[in-house]
Amino acid sequence: MVIFIPILVLILSILLILNNFSTNKNSIFLFGVLIFVSLNILQNIFFLHSDNRFWIAILYGHTIPLFFLVGPFLFFYTRNGLNNTYQLSKFDYLHFLPFAISLISILPYYFKDFDTKLRMAQLFIEKPDYLAKNNISWLYESITNTIVRGFAYFIYSLYNLIILLRFYTKQRNKTIINTQEKTFVNWLILINCIILLLSISYSIFILRLYIYPNLLPLEKVSLSVISIVLTLIFLAIPISIMAFPQILYGFHKFKVVNKPKKVFRKVGYESSELMAASILEVVKKEENLLNPDFDINEISKILNIDKEEVLYCFHVILNKKFITLRKELRVELAKEEISSGKLLSQSMEGIWTKAGFKSKTSFFVAFKEVTGMTPLEYSKSIEKQPAKKLKQQEQPTINE
Repeated sequence: MVIFIPILVLILSILLILNNFSTNKNSIFLFGVLIFVSLNILQNIFFLHSDNRFWIAILYGHTIPLFFLVGPFLFFYTRNGLNNTYQLSKFDYLHFLPFAISLISILPYYFKDFDTKLRMAQLFIEKPDYLAKNNISWLYESITNTIVRGFAYFIYSLYNLIILLRFYTKQRNKTIINTQEKTFVNWLILINCIILLLSISYSIFILRLYIYPNLLPLEKVSLSVISIVLTLIFLAIPISIMAFPQILYGFHKFKVVNKPKKVFRKVGYESSELMAASILEVVKKEENLLNPDFDINEISKILNIDKEEVLYCFHVILNKKFITLRKELRVELAKEEISSGKLLSQSMEGIWTKAGFKSKTSFFVAFKEVTGMTPLEYSKSIEKQPAKKLKQQEQPTINE
């Protein structure tokens, strides 16, 4: 009966990639995680609950390198999903190093004739302790593959949960959180928790297997119990997928209901003008302007006015979004720094850092949008202005 659980996950994996790949390339990583973990569970089931030589011969050895892709794929799926991308950097390919080493180490086994593999499978059935003693790797002992694999699952899933915790803490401070984003983050937390529990159960299973290689009937029953627990934990994956149909069918299949546009409460014009002036005064303060966490909520607290009033002033009186105003004011700060000749005494990095920009790119883009020039072009135009004025003063007038 337990064999149907990994088979179900394999079917769901195929449905998932068919529904998602065209709109979300990142789904290929989740597909890989589900496929390889399913194969790992199938391998354990056949070793302990089946006498089928053919499938034991197929699953043993051939699948070992693939299991080293579970951790990296889970990491890429989690990180890229949060960053809304599917591309890998050059550094990311280092995560495939254990897979490559494992593949090279086990390569000779692939070229053994299938009859030899069937005889090996028969020995596993007759003498279960042979599994712990058998070595098919030429670079290192086969046991290394097994132990490192469980450890890798644990490290990757734990690290992913730390990333998700940081992301969740950051998002909690946002005034508007997308429902789709919340659903996806909840799914990521769930799938990483399941893989973490699987890694712990799998490690117990492996330690039990290799600490007691001479399996007595009672000890084999104990191993079988751990294997069933492992499979039941794995059962949480298909249940989770069905609980999150957006993951299986893709978010694009579920229509997002647009919220009605916010209608701001009308405030007296004169009081609104005064309020807008107060808001501008608060935003222009350098300590607020350069604070990355400064937002609408902070303005509301400082001025002790309702958040709706603040939004009304921005949209109706100032006719400008908060982020646009902040960007323009930061560019003005940068212009002041450049105009005062600070560029000569410090680098351009010093200018954009002091103006509150997080990166060179964001600074250059914002500066170009506001002024129509790059910072360097603006600096050169400032240098030319004194020379122009001096030239005009030297030119004689018509009366002279």
